[in-house]
Amino acid sequence: MKQCLLTALNLIFLATLAWSQDSLRLKKHNPKVDASLNPKLNVRINPDSNGSLNPRFNWNLNPAKTNTLNPLFNPKINPMGNTDLNPQVNETINPVFMKSLQPSNPAWRGLYLFNEENDLFGYITPATQDVMVCFDVAGTWNGFFVKADQKLFNHFNVSGVWTGMYLCYDNAGGYNLFDKEGKWTGKHIK
Repeated sequence: MKQCLLTALNLIFLATLAWSQDSLRLKKHNPKVDASLNPKLNVRINPDSNGSLNPRFNWNLNPAKTNTLNPLFNPKINPMGNTDLNPQVNETINPVFMKSLQPSNPAWRGLYLFNEENDLFGYITPATQDVMVCFDVAGTWNGFFVKADQKLFNHFNVSGVWTGMYLCYDNAGGYNLFDKEGKWTGKHIK
């Protein structure tokens, strides 16, 4: 009985420690805490205020207008043809096999996805310099991003099909998420 109680207390302690460490990491990335990370308050990182970050105005950031950024026209950035970029084929970037990529891992280091209200919406784990694996807020793997160039990552579902969505670098260490039409979704990564 004492052994079970001691084990339960240890598990509670470890869970609390992991939660507090994650909470401290999130605080450094949280746009509700740091206004400079909030695109609604910081026009420099808001694509609606800064046209150089907006693919509707800057075609160099738009896969619909620039074939080299579009995985349907550029096989080098398409995980269906480039297995190095495909977590379904490449186990080293698959979070099912590589538990260190999962945000539930105590040693996890990654980025946070926020919605338009700056609420936590998901997690992003850099798997390589060319692939970032994404998870929903519950920690379920729901897709991945593949680097198209220095400022853009295309989004793919878990099966490797391009969703048409993409991330554009905000020039301040984060990204903004755009839909197929180049409209900012309000979601951003810090």
